[in-house]
Amino acid sequence: MDDHRISLAFAQQGLTLIELLLGITILGILASLGPPSFTHLLASSRLNAVESDLTSLLASTRSAALTRNRRVTLCRSENGLQCAGSSRQGTRQWTGALIFVDLDQNSVVSNGETVFYVANFHPAATILWNRGDSLVYQPDGTALGGSNGTFRIQVPNSDQEQLVVVSLIGRVRSVRVTLAP
Repeated sequence: MDDHRISLAFAQQGLTLIELLLGITILGILASLGPPSFTHLLASSRLNAVESDLTSLLASTRSAALTRNRRVTLCRSENGLQCAGSSRQGTRQWTGALIFVDLDQNSVVSNGETVFYVANFHPAATILWNRGDSLVYQPDGTALGGSNGTFRIQVPNSDQEQLVVVSLIGRVRSVRVTLAP
């Protein structure tokens, strides 16, 4: 019986130096893998949020055109008060947007025209509309223009971009595209 007590007294009660170093090494490797995947997750989440905001904005614009039976314009805005530009090519970033009933059909907020929605996009997102500075929905819900248009959404630290395509009949669809390295 005494032999049994002696063997218990000499039992290991901690970690050896090798086990401790191995544990710290594994922990260091796992910690170094975490931040890049977290950065990718954050970028993907931001891309989804901006795409969702833009899709909702397009749906609201189309719905307003249908319910009001009027031509409704969604335009790029920098100050939340007036449309910024009248370009027909998508070279400028959309940082914000306005929705208004365009009574005189000139894509500018004029006297008697009221802006009924102002949107501000995430400052880190780059949003380009290949049709320029505005999108117009007709009273029947169709988009004005000669062909489909595409919003391109990009965010920093992402290898993907989101395409939001607006068809001539006014419907919206989204496509995620992986960018070439």
